Amino acid sequence: MGRRLRLVTVAALALTAIVLAGWVIYSRSAFGTWDPTAQPARISYCDRTYLPGQHVSRAVIDSTGNGLGVFPFRQVGSTAGGTPFFAKPLSDSVRDRYGTPRLPCAMAVYLRVGSDDYLAYGLSGGP
Repeated sequence: MGRRLRLVTVAALALTAIVLAGWVIYSRSAFGTWDPTAQPARISYCDRTYLPGQHVSRAVIDSTGNGLGVFPFRQVGSTAGGTPFFAKPLSDSVRDRYGTPRLPCAMAVYLRVGSDDYLAYGLSGGP
């Protein structure tokens, strides 16, 4: 029985190590950081990359708009560590209105870092 217990223990530890390594590698690949609980170096959303900028409040986010319409603020994803990020995405009809290439879903995404504190990530690059 002792040998079987050791085998189960080693297998459980190996499985835990594999899952943890996968989580860390996913965080590095998707968000540019080896620490899944850290602030991402980048956020990918809707086939675009967004880079960190300045801290803003929800009031600032709500007051920011564009000439294409008013779009709801909603959660659009979460980091490897589970921190939610938000955007005010354009509808598909608005994104398609101006031909090819399609407009980006949003010009910014917002990582919630406090109760009324968001880190704005701005769109990187062009079409």
